[in-house]
Amino acid sequence: MAKHYGTGQLRLDGRRLWARAGMPRHGVRLLVFISLLLGCTGIVAPGAAQASPLNTPGSTWTIEPTPNPAGAGVNVLSAVSCGSGRGCTAVGSYAANLAGSPSALAERWNGKTWRIQPAAKPEGATGSGFFGVSCASANACTAVGSTTRNGGRSSMNLAEAWNGTGWRVQAVPTPEGATDSALYAVSCTSRRACTAVGHYGNAAGLVRAVVERMNGKAWSVQPIPRPSKLTWLYGVSCSTARACTAVGYQSNGTGDAQPFAEAWNGRKWRVQAIPLPQGAPGAALSAVSCTSPDACTATGTALDVSSPTLAVRWNGKLWRLQPTPNPANAHESPTPATLDGVSCASARTCTASGDYSPSGLGAYFVEAWNGRNWRLQGTPVPAGFVHGTLFGMSCHRGRCTAVGGWTGGALLQASLAMAN
Repeated sequence: MAKHYGTGQLRLDGRRLWARAGMPRHGVRLLVFISLLLGCTGIVAPGAAQASPLNTPGSTWTIEPTPNPAGAGVNVLSAVSCGSGRGCTAVGSYAANLAGSPSALAERWNGKTWRIQPAAKPEGATGSGFFGVSCASANACTAVGSTTRNGGRSSMNLAEAWNGTGWRVQAVPTPEGATDSALYAVSCTSRRACTAVGHYGNAAGLVRAVVERMNGKAWSVQPIPRPSKLTWLYGVSCSTARACTAVGYQSNGTGDAQPFAEAWNGRKWRVQAIPLPQGAPGAALSAVSCTSPDACTATGTALDVSSPTLAVRWNGKLWRLQPTPNPANAHESPTPATLDGVSCASARTCTASGDYSPSGLGAYFVEAWNGRNWRLQGTPVPAGFVHGTLFGMSCHRGRCTAVGGWTGGALLQASLAMAN
């Protein structure tokens, strides 16, 4: 189950995109956790050999117990947004079993415990899932994802808003000509200013990136440049209502994937050039975090190089590569190590979550930027851990929270959250 960046057909492995979507016929089907369970070698039963993510003695990361819905055997948290050290919202999906239809999942951290917030069920949907979330305040969060329809044969964009008491479905347009669509990330500077990104497939078999904007009253599709016929957007960050950056990758359908970034200046979106590491034929970006229009960090993976983790920094004029470490046993992974999520608490402080597959089993790691370099941090694993990954990261001041999913416990797959 390798991720392919060359032909425009996205096949998923143990990365952030596991928690997102496959693209059959360049469309989207919502199987938000099956790939995590399957890994690269088939379903692994509890008690099987444990993967070994970096676990340095003295690690400051601590696992926070997260609830899983009653009767749900398969659970995952795909993204998290923290407005303070005592307030975080995480979103994802759950299902009774691998054959069951998924439902959107939302949980809230109050400084002591995580509690489930019932998500709204879109009318007419046979399944739903959240892939991204952003909270402008404790009582103003927006989550995005997709819903399955027609017996799971197609999907549509999903957006829901939290008003402090409940989640409500928002009408969000599907791009003209889309046969399948999904939104993967969202960034809100206020309840009246949110930007969401994703992509959709059309009848011609092409994949197109999409950006949508909430103005406090309605969502609308924003015109964006697409330099290649195949474009994906997976991350977005807005430092102000008039300054946003979106990242992903693009392909002409015949060569390797190339990193893709666009910036919004309040009037229009413009493509930004992303450098490649020396010797890399291609790369892909998974996430981005901006603390100002002149300070953004994006992370992802570089293809076919000995050091695949990728981080690039925007200084207001151009993107520059930042050297990043890799886990010591990354060479044992059949898929390249990837930095899936990133969050910057300041221009000089960023934290990223990553994953790879030593011995074919998914494992995770964390890296931190101190203004000079990136360094690996120790991360704990739950008791009985077999494999898993971290998908989302959110930092506020000195505290960071990472979320994902893992196998090896009482459930076939359980949600996962940890904080430092």
